[in-house]
Amino acid sequence: MVLAAALVVLVVLLVLLLRGGAGTSGPPADAAARLVPADALVYVHLSTDGDRKGTKDALRMARAFPGYGAAQKRLVGLLSAPQCGVRLDAVQGKEIALALVDAGGGSAGSLVLVDTGKDQSKTALRTCGTVQVVGIGTFLVIGQPQSLSLAQGLAQGRGRSLATDALYRQESTGLEAGRVLDGWVTAAGVRRLLAPQGGLLGAAGTLLDQPGLRGSAFAVTAVKGGARLTVRSLLDGRSSGRTFKAFTPSLGREVPGDAVAYLGLSGLSAATTRLLSASGVGSVGAFGPLLARARTELSKQSGGRLDGDLLSLFRQEVAVTITPAVPAPTLSLIARAKDPAATAGTLRRLQAPLARVLGTPGQPVPTWKAVGGAFQLNPAPGIELDYAVVGDKLVLSTKLAGIDAARKLQGRLTDSAAYKAALGEKPGKPVTSLVFLDFSQLLRLGEQTGLNDSQTYLAAKDDLQRVRAIGARSSSDGTQSTAELLITIP
Repeated sequence: MVLAAALVVLVVLLVLLLRGGAGTSGPPADAAARLVPADALVYVHLSTDGDRKGTKDALRMARAFPGYGAAQKRLVGLLSAPQCGVRLDAVQGKEIALALVDAGGGSAGSLVLVDTGKDQSKTALRTCGTVQVVGIGTFLVIGQPQSLSLAQGLAQGRGRSLATDALYRQESTGLEAGRVLDGWVTAAGVRRLLAPQGGLLGAAGTLLDQPGLRGSAFAVTAVKGGARLTVRSLLDGRSSGRTFKAFTPSLGREVPGDAVAYLGLSGLSAATTRLLSASGVGSVGAFGPLLARARTELSKQSGGRLDGDLLSLFRQEVAVTITPAVPAPTLSLIARAKDPAATAGTLRRLQAPLARVLGTPGQPVPTWKAVGGAFQLNPAPGIELDYAVVGDKLVLSTKLAGIDAARKLQGRLTDSAAYKAALGEKPGKPVTSLVFLDFSQLLRLGEQTGLNDSQTYLAAKDDLQRVRAIGARSSSDGTQSTAELLITIP
C-alpha cells in the first residue's frame, strides 16, 4: 500500500515544476529526444511550457494538493545541480528530460537535459562532483562523461537519435496531445531496470513485460476529475504467448462492494503470483509465493498432473480481491465453476497433496477441516487457506470472511461511484487486465494497521487523501497493447 502511495506522490511531484500560461493546445515540444541515443533504455520527458493547455491543466491539478508549494521547492532542489550552476527554478525553457542509456558492462548511464530557452553553446564542458555539464543548443546537459559524449556526438550528426527511431515515433505519435509527461522504455529497459526490482517497480515491469515486447511509450495527462496515464506497447506479433490473455470481464459483478482492491485477469500465471508478491500488503504478499510453491511442488510430485488439475480451476477469468479486515486484509480469488460438482471433486482430490506441499517442513502434515460450508487449512502459523464452491463460483480465500462475503454479496463493487469514476461503464469489451483500488479506503485501512506510525506517510497524508480511487484497464490485438490508468482526484 505504501508503494502504491509512492506512485501517486511521484505522479503529483512530476507536475510541480510547471508554470502556468495562456493555454494554447498542441503536443509538447520534444527537442530533447534529438540528443538521446536511439537505443536508450528509458526516456522520461516533462513539458514545462506554460503556454500549453496541457501544462496549464496539470498545474491546476497540482495546486489542488495542500503540499504543492513545499513539494515544488523540494523537487527543484533535488533535480537541480547547483554545483554545476544549474538551477531549475531559473529555467525558462519548454522541457526537461531524463534518459538512462547503456553504459556497457551491464550498467546504465544517465542524461539530464534542461531546456533553458537560451543558447547555451558557449557553456564549456566542466566537471562538478561525479558528473559533467555542457551546453548543447538551448540545453544544459548533465551526465557521466560517456553519456555526455553520446549527446555531443548526436548534436554533431554522429549516431542515431531517439527522435529518428521509427518505433519511438510510431508509438509516441499516438499519445494524447494534451499530455504533460511522456516517455519511452525499451524491452531491454523493462527487463534490465524494472522487472528485476521488487515492490511497485517490479509490478510495473511485470505488467509491461510481454513476449515479443519491442518498446512502450507512455504519457500522463491532466483530465477532468484526475490524471490519466496511458501506455502503448509495441509487440512483434510473432510470439504465441502473452503475459496476460484477453477475456470479457464478468466477475467484477461478483466482487463485494466494500472491496479495497480488485484485479481481473484471465487465468493464474507466474505473472499473477509475482503481482501478489509485489503488493506490499502482509498476508496478501505472502500468498503469491504460497501459490507458486504449490504449483512447483505439485508438479514435482505428480509429473505435472496435479498442478495441471489445480490450474485448470483458474484457467478462465479470475478476480483477485482485497477486502478490509484488521489486523490484516482478506485476499480472495474468485473463478467461474462451469461444472460445480466436478470442481468440488477436483478440489477434494487435491486436498491431501496440497496439505503436504503447503505444510511446514519437519512438522506434522496439516489437515483440512469443514467449517461453515467451506474447507479450511492452516499450513503454517498465521496463514489460513479456505475454499468453497458458491453457486457457479469457486472462491479461494485467506479467511472464512472472504467466503461469506462472496456468498452473501451485500452490494457489488461495479455499482459503486468510486468504481464507475475510475473504470467507467464499459461491460462486454475484451481486456487483458482490470485493476481497481479504492485508494481512500486503502489509506483508512492502513491507518488502522499502523500506517500512522510512518513519518513519511504523515508528511504526505493531506496530499494522499486528495486521491479517491485508481482504475486501470489493458487490451491487446497481438501487435499493439494499450493500458490506461486513471487517478481520480475529486
